Amino acid sequence: MKAPFFRTLLSAFIVLATLGHAQSLQASWGYSYDETDAGKQVVFITPMNAGSDGSVAFVVTRGDGGGGNLENQVFWLRAKQDGSSPDTPLWTSGWQASSGFTDVVAVRRNHLVYYTGRELKSVTLQEDGTANAPVTVKAFNGAEEGGDPVVFTLEQARSPGFVFAVATQEDRRGFTLSAFRFTPAPAVVSAVPTFTTISSGNSLSISFRSALGVNYQLQSSTTLTAENWQPVGGAVTGTGELITLVQDAGEPKLFFRVVAL
Repeated sequence: MKAPFFRTLLSAFIVLATLGHAQSLQASWGYSYDETDAGKQVVFITPMNAGSDGSVAFVVTRGDGGGGNLENQVFWLRAKQDGSSPDTPLWTSGWQASSGFTDVVAVRRNHLVYYTGRELKSVTLQEDGTANAPVTVKAFNGAEEGGDPVVFTLEQARSPGFVFAVATQEDRRGFTLSAFRFTPAPAVVSAVPTFTTISSGNSLSISFRSALGVNYQLQSSTTLTAENWQPVGGAVTGTGELITLVQDAGEPKLFFRVVAL
């Protein structure tokens, strides 16, 4: 009776060892920034906020090292299309006097939301990759939302989600919750070029070139009307390589597309 038990236990250890060996963490890309020429020192860096498009944003605070005035700058970075390191950030806010705490609230496809002081701001990227000027979405300065601190939390859905802002009231006796609809790039912008093949047995293969770290969703519809597209399965994460999704090409007739979230 003991031999089968030990054989089963050994098999379990082998499976666990195999699974553990299959996992790895490898360097992918990086970016360096130096304040030496400016005569400044990095004082603080906020926690990073990673986006559904493989980008990352954070805030750097710098000073002169002598107790002088501090400055903040938002950095938004993403690898190049081929997965290599970027030469420049997607966008930076430029160094601004630290009149209030600055932090990134959310990052989505071509969309960054951050706050500074009592203002919630939004930055979007155009199709050519250039950034639009920041837009103030909300200024928290009313009697019912003037307390400290102004605290933000984010709903984690990708397509679409919400940004929630919670602010204590001025008299500290309560709080005010504000919700903002947060929609990624429209489907006409985020649709991904694909090519399809039909093999024996009515199997439809949908292939596309993925970008590293970007989330993709296969969708289907009985028509080409934008409102009728429904997700098929779960989202897949880009690897920088060709991804192929296989679907049944039988009845009923369906249209398929892949969108980047």
